Amino acid sequence: MVRLCGRPSRRGARGASLRAIATFDVSTGGGVGHGLATWFGAALAGPLRDRLEQEQQGTAFFSASTRATERSPRQEYQLLAKGWEAMRQELLHEPETAHVLYMREHLRTPLVHVRSSTIRVRRPNAEAQLLFGADCGRLDDAGFCAGAVEFLVAALDAVNPAFAWLGADAPASEETNLDWVLHRRVRDSVRQGRTFLRGYSWTTVCPEELSVRLGGPEALAATGAFHRVVPLSAGGVVLQATATAAAYTDEAVRGVFEALHPVLPPGVPQFDPAHPELRYFPADASRFGG
Repeated sequence: MVRLCGRPSRRGARGASLRAIATFDVSTGGGVGHGLATWFGAALAGPLRDRLEQEQQGTAFFSASTRATERSPRQEYQLLAKGWEAMRQELLHEPETAHVLYMREHLRTPLVHVRSSTIRVRRPNAEAQLLFGADCGRLDDAGFCAGAVEFLVAALDAVNPAFAWLGADAPASEETNLDWVLHRRVRDSVRQGRTFLRGYSWTTVCPEELSVRLGGPEALAATGAFHRVVPLSAGGVVLQATATAAAYTDEAVRGVFEALHPVLPPGVPQFDPAHPELRYFPADASRFGG
């Protein structure tokens, strides 16, 4: 039996946090700015919906800002509940960076962090993230995990992103799990994102171009590798491997790899000691025969 690199931590369901990351490029439906505005809007309508009322009541603290370019002054939005429309308009103009950070007023500790930045390869490529704080829910909580996937669907349904994933097994960086273990440069992985899937995790989003090559949502569902397959209205598909992130076992990782290997980049993965949390199946996708 092949043993997978990057084993799940024993703290798993209790200590880890989910993180969603999406890549927007020149082919993103509606443009990169539309992708960013939709991502932040879905976060405020979903994971942060109840917190906005707390902000207005003075029991929660939000820090929200955008910066048009690296040299521009930071534009703050307070209260966010009232300033959201102004922030949304700025997001449509593809700012260099943007963030919304929710904290408890009395603790001053981050609970949910939504952010975006221009991917370092060059504009208009951008990355958006949502970090679900550890107290937002447990990785073995089916309701919490389903809600996290619903956020991803809402954020990307009208976008057809170049790539996205949701999981608890990768660092908060522009590199994906396959970027790290295949030693791929981010600029190459983003540039080729609609030719080769950038990576995979507990929940993975394929752009339309790669979904078509895999036979579409029905063919992907028929592989049996996924608990849930959700087609996106603008193209692409959301692939949830297991009912919960905690159930994303070695067997599930292999199943995802087998289903996606025709569109994964070639190369033999090499364990990265700097990132032992990375999950992947240790085989060359271009030579995999089952």
